[in-house]
Amino acid sequence: MAHDPGAAAPTCPRHPDRVSYVRCQRCGRPTCPECQRPASVGIQCVDCVREAAAQRRPLVNRLGFTSAHGTPYVTYALIAANVLAFLYGTYVLGTGHWRVDWALIPNPGVYQEFIAGGGDEWYRWITSGFLHFGLWHLGMNMFVLWQFGTQLEPIMGRLRYGLLYLAALLGGSASVMLLASGGIHGGASGAIFGLIAGYAVVLKKLRLDYRSLITTAGLWLVLGFVIPGVSWEGHLGGAVAGAATMLAMLHWVDRKPAVRQ
Repeated sequence: MAHDPGAAAPTCPRHPDRVSYVRCQRCGRPTCPECQRPASVGIQCVDCVREAAAQRRPLVNRLGFTSAHGTPYVTYALIAANVLAFLYGTYVLGTGHWRVDWALIPNPGVYQEFIAGGGDEWYRWITSGFLHFGLWHLGMNMFVLWQFGTQLEPIMGRLRYGLLYLAALLGGSASVMLLASGGIHGGASGAIFGLIAGYAVVLKKLRLDYRSLITTAGLWLVLGFVIPGVSWEGHLGGAVAGAATMLAMLHWVDRKPAVRQ
C-alpha cells in the first residue's frame, strides 16, 4: 500500500505525542515502544495484554485448587510480620514485657481465669505465634516458613494458604493450653508444623514420596520431648490441625464439579 504523504502520522493512543508505525496484532492500533509487549505472534499493546489477562480463566491444578501465580505475597507478609514483631518486642516493649504480654502461659490458674473472664486474653492464641525467644529461634522458623510457604502458596492459592496457616497456628495454641502444664510458650513453629503436615498430605494425594518429609518432621517432634524449652505441644497441635485442614480442603474441592483446562 502506498504511503499518503498528506495523511496524518499514526500516533500511540496512550502517548499521542509519539509517532508509531508498529500496530498491535490484536486491536490494530499504533503502539509506541513503551506500550509494546511481545506476543506469540507479533506485538500487542499493553491494553490488549491486560484485557487478555483479565479474561483468562483461573488455572485449576491437579489438586482442584486454583493456582496463585507470581510472588508468594502471603508467605513474605508472614515473614515480615514475624520480623517486625521481634524488633518491636525487643526494642520497644522490652524482652521481658513482650514475652509476658504475648505468650501463652498454660498455668491451670491462669487458664481458668482466662476462661472465666470471657476470653479477655484471646489474642494470646495469635500473638504467641509471632513471639520468638532470640535471633536463632526466629531465623530457623523463618527459613522453614519460606521453604514450605513458597511451595504451598502457589499450588493452594493465597486465601486457602492463609487459612491453613491460621488453622495450624490456632491448633498449636489450643494444644498448648490443653496439654502443657506450665511455662511460657511462643513461636511460629506450631503453624509451620501445620504447613509441613499439609504438604505431606499434598504429596500423598499426588502419589509422591512423602516418607522422608514425615520422618524429618517426626524426628523434630520427638526431639521436642527431650530438648528443654521446645514446645512439643504446639508442634503436635499445629501438625494435627494442618493435616486435618488440608484434608478438609481437598475433600471439599473433590466434591465440587471442577472444570479443568
